[in-house]
Parts: sequence; C-alpha cells; structure tokens
Amino acid sequence: MFSVSLAAVHPLLTADTPVYCFDVAHVLAHQAPVSTVWESGHILWRPLAYFGYPLIALIPDSAAWTPALKIWYGLTAINAISGLIATLLLYSLFRRLAGSMIALIPTAVFVWSYSVLMYSRSGTAYIPGLAVLVTGIWWQLHARSGRRTTIYGPAILFGLAALIWLPYVIAIPAACCLRRFVQFPDEDAADPRMSWTQILAAAITAGVVVAAGVTAASLLAGVDSLSSAVAWLTAAGHGMRQNRQALRIVTGSSRLLLDLGWDGVYLKRFVFHDPYHPVSAAKLIGYSLWKIGCFYLFGAAILWLAWRSPAGRRTLAPLAIIMFPALFVAVVVFEPSSPERFLPVLPFLLLSAAAGLANPQAPRIAWAVVCLFAVSLPAMNYRGMVGMYRDWHRHVTSQAGELRASTSPGDGQILVNMQEPLQQVGQHPWDPLNRAGTINVFWAVNEMDVNARLWPARVARHVLDLWSEGRAAWVEKLAMADTPDDSLLWVEGDNPQLHWRDVPSFFRRLEFDRDTGGADGFVRIAHSANNEALFRSLAQ
Repeated sequence: MFSVSLAAVHPLLTADTPVYCFDVAHVLAHQAPVSTVWESGHILWRPLAYFGYPLIALIPDSAAWTPALKIWYGLTAINAISGLIATLLLYSLFRRLAGSMIALIPTAVFVWSYSVLMYSRSGTAYIPGLAVLVTGIWWQLHARSGRRTTIYGPAILFGLAALIWLPYVIAIPAACCLRRFVQFPDEDAADPRMSWTQILAAAITAGVVVAAGVTAASLLAGVDSLSSAVAWLTAAGHGMRQNRQALRIVTGSSRLLLDLGWDGVYLKRFVFHDPYHPVSAAKLIGYSLWKIGCFYLFGAAILWLAWRSPAGRRTLAPLAIIMFPALFVAVVVFEPSSPERFLPVLPFLLLSAAAGLANPQAPRIAWAVVCLFAVSLPAMNYRGMVGMYRDWHRHVTSQAGELRASTSPGDGQILVNMQEPLQQVGQHPWDPLNRAGTINVFWAVNEMDVNARLWPARVARHVLDLWSEGRAAWVEKLAMADTPDDSLLWVEGDNPQLHWRDVPSFFRRLEFDRDTGGADGFVRIAHSANNEALFRSLAQ
C-alpha cells in the first residue's frame, strides 16, 4: 500500500529539502565550515548527509549531476524507506490491537495522510524521526515487561527521534508510558504493566540522550557563551514567525491528514476581509471548510470510539499527554500552519482509532465516519498530491520559455512571494528547467519574516549583489499591478506589517530597460545611476 501510493504521487512542495542539501554541499565544497552542519533543530540530519556522503557519492552522475542533487537523492531515499518502516510497524501494532482487517483502516489513514506522503517524497527529517519514534513504540509494546531492554532500549530511540527533529521531544512522555496503558487482547492479563518508576527511568534516559546530543552538537557548532547558545537554538527557526497563531491552528492541524492546497488562502481572505479578493461564506464552504469539517468529524469519531471501548479509553491517556503539549508548542513556540508540527501526535491518535474500532459494541455512526474518511483520503488529497503539479508545470514551462528567450544565464528573477509557481522549480531539482540554468528566483516579500516590513531592503541588497556579479535583475510585471493577481495568493491583512499598495509603489519607482513580453512576463531593472542610488540607500 505505502510503496504504490508513494510512487503514484508527485507533491508540489518538498519543504526545506533544498536548504539541507545545499548547506551540506557548501560544506563539502569548503564554502562553509563543518560546524554549520550541527544545526539545533535537526541535530543528526545534516551530519547524516555530510558523513554519509562517500556512500551517497556512488549515485551515478547521470541520475544526480551535482553533489547537492546526490544528497537530495540520498535523503529522499532515506525518507521513503523510513515511511515504509513506520507503516509496517504501525500495522503490526494495529493488527495486535484490532485484527488484520480492521488494522487496515488506521494504516490506510497513515499511508494516505497528506503529511506522510508529502514528506516521504522529500529530504526532510520529519519521517525518519517519526520512524525512529514508531520503532521505539513498537519495541516497547512488543517486548516482555520487566526487562531492562523494555525500559531503556525504546527510551534511547525516543531520544534519537528528537535528535533527528527536535520537536519530537514532546512525544517522549507519552511514548514512555504507552506500555502502562496499552494492552493487546492476546497478551497475558497477568503480565505487569510498566510502573511509574520505570516510566520515569525511561523518560530520564530519553532526556539524557537528547541533552547529550544537544550539548555535543552545540560544542561542535562552536557555541561558547550563553548568547551564542541562544542564537544557535533560535537559528533553526530561520527568522520565521507568523501572527494570530491560535487562529491558524484550525487549518494547520487538519493539514496533518488533508491537503488543503491553497484553500487556507481563501479562509484567510474571508477572515481578514481581503478587499482585493473578497470571499463569501458560501464560497468558503465550497473551497475548504467541508474538508476541515471532515477532519474534525473524523477526530471526534475516534475519540468517541475510544471512549466507548475499555481498551480504547486506556489509549486516551497517552494521546492527551502528547496532544495538549503539541497544540501549545505549535501556537506558542513554532507556527501551527505546517503539518509536521502535529506529526508526533499521529501514531497515538491512530492507536486510539485501532483500539476503538476493535470494540464489537462500537457506535456504528462513529465506525462509519472513520472508515469513510479513510477510504476518501486519496480522493480528497488527489488535487494537491498529483493534479497541482501538472498544472504548475504547464505554467512554469511557458514562463521559463519566455525568460530563456530574453534573459542571460545567471540573471535573477524577482517574484512577489514564495508561493508562486516559478519559485517552486527549486523544489524539483531533476526538472529539465533547472538544468537549463534559466531559473534563479528571489521572492521579495516574506510574509513569515519577523521583519517582513523591511522587504524593500532585502530586494535592494539582492539586486546590488546580482550587479556586483555582472548579472541582471528582472522583476515580474505582476508586482506593479494595482490589484494583486489571484495567482500570487496574496492575502491583505494576513501580516499587519504588509500592505499590497506598498509593493507596486516600490517597484514603479524603478527604471527598466527591457521586457520579456506577456502580461505575466518580466522587466529588467536598469543598472542606472538613479536605481543604484536608491538601492544603496535602502540597503544601509
């Protein structure tokens, strides 16, 4: 099921994969110090690529023609294998809880979930970390009670999961106590549950693993003071921070299982009363609310099923232990729009689903809701996992053809924001468009930047850098329109620091000397005295 599903999809996004691959490639090329691979949020991930590069380098040049692409290839392969391992181990747990046939339902939800399929086709750390976490859970629940390996072996894996991706640390308390609450029907009732003393020992062990890993990585990264430690720990956020966090959790949590595409944009346009692209309540329901409603109905059905089952009720304790911290951390520490924030919750949620579905007296309505949601996931996620890529590629191919005819290799293209199709070319390194050397994009406005209002200075510095290298800078014509084009996915009011009127006002001040043609084409920023003076004043 997993292998076929993974081969069938083509997600539009691969998250931060390019960042990891090019960072490691720069270190390998001695363009950056080795200390930079020790990043606080993904402590073991970049080092895995760096120290494993001799093996990754065996990938033929015909398949991956640069070191960065070889790393991309290797990390993506690790993700695919990790997703398969997690699927097999979870099915093993579900089968012991509910039987072979019923176990297929939560397994299908896991495999067909948006976050699992998308990230299994990426080079990110999320799925490998999840696989290590699930391996620890499987080991703890299958091992005989009372043995030290049952306590300390899984705990070490829980700590390693957090070192692969640090937010998995919130899963440690729930994972360490699973064996106290989860009991398989075929298990000897006299088999003792884990005591609270053993659970505490496991949690301390996992904590020691995390603390040792973080300490070692910080020293290798060159941290030598409290201020540098704070800077190192916060650097993993890349300066990204959204506003109205609690509101964003409504759509962010549902993205764990569902691809909402750009439906979240329509929701924000409705909530913020976007004057450029007004969205009515009726349209909003048709765009995305029905999907979000399905997700929360599915979650409620799982809780109902689990509560009505003695075995299911026991699984609700570890689910609560991780769910509330996950929601808190997503809102207060990170940002809740990205689905990976809730990946640590997924195994625990599906364990509750399996236990609840196994109950012969389970409420039929809740049973039907869970089953219907599971079988509907491929249809609900098809657009984002397959269809959007096809539409995107047609649009980008046309734009790239115009650029190739008018620009020189190495020239830079300035887009309004990061959601635009031309920006997503970098998420697909094997696309022939990348080999042509035509695409070198930079997005002007970063809505998630804590200093988003300073975007003109970012543009100025970027253009000056291009000119210093003898390259030209082109800006898309859509940036000078009175109204943001719908394709830009602009939401007026999403970030209080940003207003569309400032975008065309800035770019219209510039002088241009060439045009690629077409309504969605580009104009070249003239390397004139007036433009240079403006950019230097902004870049200071």
